[in-house]
Formats: sequence, structure tokens, C-alpha cells
Amino acid sequence: MKGLLLKDFLVITKQMKLFLLVIPVMAIIGGSSMASIAILLGAVLPMTAIAYDEQSKWNELAVMMPYSKKDIVISKYLLGYLCMAGAAILFVAAQLIMTALGHGNLGANLFMLYFSILSGLFLIAINTPILFKFGTQKGRFVFIFFMGFAAAAGSILRDSHAEIPLPLTQMLPILFLVLAVVLNVVSVAIALHIKHS
Repeated sequence: MKGLLLKDFLVITKQMKLFLLVIPVMAIIGGSSMASIAILLGAVLPMTAIAYDEQSKWNELAVMMPYSKKDIVISKYLLGYLCMAGAAILFVAAQLIMTALGHGNLGANLFMLYFSILSGLFLIAINTPILFKFGTQKGRFVFIFFMGFAAAAGSILRDSHAEIPLPLTQMLPILFLVLAVVLNVVSVAIALHIKHS
């Protein structure tokens, strides 16, 4: 597993040096909105790793190596989680320094960070099985369709002005976290089924 993660990090580092420089810069220097983008960019990196695997015919080579299909699938999820965690840690460290200097609103920024991480988890859960099923070329179009549908649904719900009871509003962060974890567990199971089929 460590070897697979190291391979992905080395490939991404070699091919996307500028991109990998942008993520920490956005996480450290930018505000909460820029940090949110940095976290989501980290969540997208498994797509890039899968694309490079396809181009280099890695999947054919992996059959001859001591890696199970389970290891290959889970390594892509871990890649996304680790990249998101790295961006989040850099952002928190920068915010702690800014707060110590008397600037910024740590509480509000951490709240935004929390929902950015949840968004990244949802992104990984939806995106990764699609990429394993259809490949990165077709998978991108399917993913864009799903994201467009989610954005439209969110816009409709926002414009409906539906009243949400206060207790439910207070529980939403926890409910979203539970949903994100469940979706990722289900997503891994689906991706493993696709890889073994």
C-alpha cells in the first residue's frame, strides 16, 4: 500500500509541480474560500492519478506485481484523503498563527473548513467509482453530469425557502459527517466490485 501511494505521489509531483505548489499556497495564504478550493483540489488528485495510470498502462503492469486489486483501489481513496488532510493542516496552522497575531476569525474559518472537508469527502465518494467504471475520459463527463445535477438540486432547495427546524439545523454538521463516512464506505465497496468484475 505504501508503495502504491509513493508511486502516485511521485508521478503527480513530477507531472504537476505547479499544481502541487498552488494547493499549499492557497491553503496558507488564502482565506477560507481559497482553502476550500485547495481541499477540493486535493480531493480531485485521485482522478489525476488514475488518468496517469491509464496513460502509462499501469493497470496491466500491476497484475504482475504483488498488489491486490483491493490495495490499488484503496490507495486512490487514501491519496485523496491525505491530500485533503495536508491542505487542511496547512490552513489550520496558518489560521492559528493569524489568530495569535490578532487577525482573522478562527471559529468561522474552522466551520468553513469543516464543510469543505465534507464536500471533498462527497466528491471522492461519488467520483472514484465512476472513474474505475468508465475510465477518466468518460468518467469526467459522467462526473460533470452528477455535479451539475447536485448544483441544480441545491439551487432548487435554496430557492424553495423551506423552513428547517432549529434542532435539525444544529444536527446537520453531524448528519452530513455520518453521511459522508457512509457514502465513502459504500463507494469503496462499489469500486472494489467494479475492479473485480
